[in-house]
Amino acid sequence: MKSFKPNFLPQVNSNQALRIIPLGGVGDVTKNMYVYEYGEDIIIVDCGVGFPDEAMPGVDLVIPDISYLRDKVNKIKGIIITHGHEDHIGSLPYIWPELQAPIYTQRLTAGFIRAKFTEHNLPKNKIIEVKIDQKLDLGNFKISFYQVSHSIPDSTGIVIQTPQGKIIHQADFKIDWTPVSGQVTDVGKIAELGSEGVLMLLIDCLRVEKPGFNKSEKSIEDTFEKACLETSGKVLITMTSSNVSRMQQAINVAEKLGRKVAVVGRSFENNFQVARDLGYLLVPPGIIIAPDSISSFAESKVLILIAGAQGQSDSSLARAANEEHRQVKLKEGDSVIFSADPIPSTESAQNALIDSLSRLGLNVYYSAVLSDLHVSGHAALEELKLMVNLIKPKFMFPIGGTFRHMEAFSKMAEEMGYDKKQVLNVEDGDILEIRGEGVKLAGKVDIQNVYVDGLGIGDIGHVVLRDRQKMSEEGVVVVVVSVDQHTGKSVSDVDILSRGFVFGETAEGILNEAKVVVKNALQKHTHKTADWRFIRRIIEDSLDKFLYQTTERRPLILSVVVEV
Repeated sequence: MKSFKPNFLPQVNSNQALRIIPLGGVGDVTKNMYVYEYGEDIIIVDCGVGFPDEAMPGVDLVIPDISYLRDKVNKIKGIIITHGHEDHIGSLPYIWPELQAPIYTQRLTAGFIRAKFTEHNLPKNKIIEVKIDQKLDLGNFKISFYQVSHSIPDSTGIVIQTPQGKIIHQADFKIDWTPVSGQVTDVGKIAELGSEGVLMLLIDCLRVEKPGFNKSEKSIEDTFEKACLETSGKVLITMTSSNVSRMQQAINVAEKLGRKVAVVGRSFENNFQVARDLGYLLVPPGIIIAPDSISSFAESKVLILIAGAQGQSDSSLARAANEEHRQVKLKEGDSVIFSADPIPSTESAQNALIDSLSRLGLNVYYSAVLSDLHVSGHAALEELKLMVNLIKPKFMFPIGGTFRHMEAFSKMAEEMGYDKKQVLNVEDGDILEIRGEGVKLAGKVDIQNVYVDGLGIGDIGHVVLRDRQKMSEEGVVVVVVSVDQHTGKSVSDVDILSRGFVFGETAEGILNEAKVVVKNALQKHTHKTADWRFIRRIIEDSLDKFLYQTTERRPLILSVVVEV
């Protein structure tokens, strides 16, 4: 058992240990969830999702494993949410039904969570709005808040007073003196907390490798305006669907240049409406148009906010790029602006989408070619140093980054005079115990990724992948097709195999008809972009519809696309 020896002995109650257990968010940029436990009381900070990579076919979301909490539900005094991004709130609809604890957060974040709970038919009476100066008494934990700048309004730092000392949980933040939201990081409050003494600081470390300070969020608006002025057709802007500040800047530019604004994509539409209803978006009268009305306006007079910044194959932008979107039709002269950098697991997907858009002859703006398209919401090196110097914690625990970021943060801390043992680089599931005499690693909780697909959770308490469920109940159909890598055109017969799906005399006829369905679906995309992810979706969607209409069964459909 590794032990971290502090250079001080805090005057605290040391009868019991304070336990801190990350269930997600350590060594990973997403899926943030942290458990604080003292005696018979537990609080949870954040409850986010992760996003699948290419090694997770059929998976839509990755959520934290809450096995450790299942026999401790009665101890949970509350779930505290730092801000409204998906990697901090996205797991709540899947996890909260088991935990049933009150959720405490700021107004905009509460609005986003209510919208999610409405969509999942969950009760909303335990979503509790708190003001920035409000204090909570949750058993052995006394909670207060302070304001920070981020890429979404109502972002907070959390102050957790425990019997073992004061902990500050600082999730995503930056030091921006001119934020679009007007919510400046409250350095005065932070300095006051530091002067009172802080035992441990958990702090976002994602951008520690970036030297200096981030640019202000306000610099983005000029870049949007420049791109719009260079574009004779429609302008599409894609970003994180909860980036309210970026939405506001796009609206400001559209108003200035006389463009109407359409909001396209379910997640985008939901968050836009919540932010607008709560007063976090200032929307001029008459500027918003319905997606169905886009074609009624001159293309030079339209700006579209559209979901799909991470290259998701089922997003509105991906469907538009592959000429499958009913309302958004792209043509040469249009521009697409990616105002979001990819998260580590989505880089290849975003690059593939950029390629698809470029093949259509569109102007595509993204950070690799235009650096002013995205300003990170995460503190750069000098901002992290400023926060550490203000808080002056005895121990630090870097969170929200990969292991390379955590190691870089440790080196930064050493350069600032911290002993290496004062920076705790742990992993998801590690149990940190804090007593008056020090901090130590006290074992590990066995956790694993839990996967969710579009059908949701089949059994609360045990998330079952759709693939396994379908294979056992409905069988499997495998489609193999060769396509021209440039056009997406089928260059060979379609092969279809099935197991556990249809039997007897009807089987051959159904599968032969299925081949025709696949051929026809591919034929519609001849001479269009050859994004293999999208081709797979075309095959699977068309075949799923046909098989259900024919047999009233939905087997697992696996498509293998061979590019030649």
